[in-house]
Amino acid sequence: MGALYLIVTLACAALMLLFLLRPGVARPMVVWGLSALLPLLAAMVVALNHR
Repeated sequence: MGALYLIVTLACAALMLLFLLRPGVARPMVVWGLSALLPLLAAMVVALNHR
């Protein structure tokens, strides 16, 4: 289960990086949502891998 969250976290980080490298591709709320989701996903990965 932790591996699934790790893959989702890395995919979100890659998408965020893509949006930051090419401004204007995404709407501001999408970028805001991804930036708010990344710390939550990272915490889930750590919690699931260290239980």
